[in-house]
Amino acid sequence: MDMTFGASLASSTWRFQGDVQKATLIGISNLPVVTGVKIEDAQGRLVLALGNIYDGDGKQIHVDDNGVRSPVATGFLNAATGHRFPILYRDEHNLIHDIGSWTVYSSRHVVVKKVAYGFTLILINSIIKTLVLWFIFLYVFQRWLGTPITKLSSFVREQDLNRLDTQQSIALPGNKQHELHFLADAINAMLASLRKHMGQNRALYDELQQEKESLRALNKSLELRIAERTHDLAQANDQLKLLSLTDALTGIPNRRCFDQNLDQEWRRCARNGTPLTVALFDVDWFKNYNDKYGHIAGDEVLRRVASTLQQTVGRAGDTVARYGGEEFALIAPDTDGESGLGLVHKMRNAIFSLDMPHALSDFGRITVSVGVASCMPSQHNGDLNMLLQAADAALYRAKLAGRNQVLVAE
Repeated sequence: MDMTFGASLASSTWRFQGDVQKATLIGISNLPVVTGVKIEDAQGRLVLALGNIYDGDGKQIHVDDNGVRSPVATGFLNAATGHRFPILYRDEHNLIHDIGSWTVYSSRHVVVKKVAYGFTLILINSIIKTLVLWFIFLYVFQRWLGTPITKLSSFVREQDLNRLDTQQSIALPGNKQHELHFLADAINAMLASLRKHMGQNRALYDELQQEKESLRALNKSLELRIAERTHDLAQANDQLKLLSLTDALTGIPNRRCFDQNLDQEWRRCARNGTPLTVALFDVDWFKNYNDKYGHIAGDEVLRRVASTLQQTVGRAGDTVARYGGEEFALIAPDTDGESGLGLVHKMRNAIFSLDMPHALSDFGRITVSVGVASCMPSQHNGDLNMLLQAADAALYRAKLAGRNQVLVAE
């Protein structure tokens, strides 16, 4: 039974193929002598079962095809007897892994019935054989065929199935042909046929061995190619995910990444009861800069501003993203308004310190205006869009107030 079903159970258990496991258990349970079968992992936990089994508490239960368990009435004939087989999986490196066990159960009622049936067959078979042998003995004895039979039996006994290539045959004495002469001819013909088929089988075996080696090499090649394609696909998916969340010009998170992170941080701060600060940055008079210096120079300004903002933040949990156009945004979780204001002032001063010339700016250099908003997120009410609107309104007031400054939302 282990040779029939063990390999299938080991393969399906190793690869977590529950449908194959269940199909195998159904096949085992359909055997006449089987009343139940179960699979356990290496720690003895029940993985899958079908029919009448013993659970981990030693209680006999019945598990149907849907996995529903029900108790089984106790009784002498209902008591189950089981045999446990280990589940050993041999991987491609020829290493054996002990990944659990499976147990087959049969009730005493089935065993008693099979034993009675077996004894009946043995008795009938013994009677028939005795009668046949008795009549054969009488027939042979009456015709005085003891010597030819002894010669035939000795010849057959001396035959070695592993050396059928040797040309051996038997010839009985006497010119008159009778049944034993025909038997000797049949034995000689059988040996000749066996020699012929043995040669064919050897050639076929050698051919099958070659095909086996070819299939093994092909299977290994296919596994390597599948592994390579899977690795390439995973890398491509990671690259696509990175590209979808990264701004192509500045290399920092884009608006999509900002929206996702803001939603996550809002929920986290709401659970932890911590404040959340958001800031919106706008490069002052950037359209005028593009008109005077060109879009290539403008792109370089955006890259330097993005890099400076990201380096100035310093904290791993904060997010600096390109919000759109010449606008940038900051998410500072676990940060109240006062701490967020200090951080944003530091970032604005860092941009000012770059001293990037801007002839059409009132300050003669690239500057940013910033709007800051803070709140305590709630799990039951509140809207993160209101937080963004408050930061945007503060940014608008900062631009109206002369730019190159930071204002906090009212």
